[in-house]
Amino acid sequence: MEKKTLNIAILPSDGVMTQAIAMSDRIAKEVGSRFTLNLSTLIPHITIYQAQYPSKNIEMVKHIARSLALEQELFEIELNAITVSRGTFLFWNCERTKILQNLQSRALKLANTLRESLIPTSLADVKNLSKGDQYDVKHYGALLIGPRYKPHITITRLNNEADSEKAIKIINGSKNILFKPKSLILGYLGEHGTVTGIAESFSFK
Repeated sequence: MEKKTLNIAILPSDGVMTQAIAMSDRIAKEVGSRFTLNLSTLIPHITIYQAQYPSKNIEMVKHIARSLALEQELFEIELNAITVSRGTFLFWNCERTKILQNLQSRALKLANTLRESLIPTSLADVKNLSKGDQYDVKHYGALLIGPRYKPHITITRLNNEADSEKAIKIINGSKNILFKPKSLILGYLGEHGTVTGIAESFSFK
């Protein structure tokens, strides 16, 4: 079966993307990491729902992403604390607003069945899954779903868990930022949850 792994995600403002890339670059140089964000092949984003689909269902997934954008008026997102998740993922966290939660809820309701129970092989690389996480992987083919949803921009993934405190100190001077997103995208999913390109982009209402 031909299949594709895609991410329904929010593309931040130009200013936020520039800052996220600068953080990612600094961590790579001063601490060491597995990737460095850029504007073309490792794109800063806020995941709504990432999953793997049979290729025959991709057009329907595009339609769902378009509908989500058209139904949602342009809104603001607040970025705040820098944290480390699962030992090595460096997150720039977003306020978990009702709008973001509702976008994910709608995406799950509309797109989950189109997976036809496929699970991305990349999830095999994520360790220490709780029972709740295991349930989400089995039933949604993804992590950070529903009550466990943590909207964020992944700055990078550290090489070593031991560097987490140092990495946070390096970039934790970042102030809270309030911004309006550029668009809702359907992105190609790469290693470590990265978005390696944009398949489609839709403006919010």
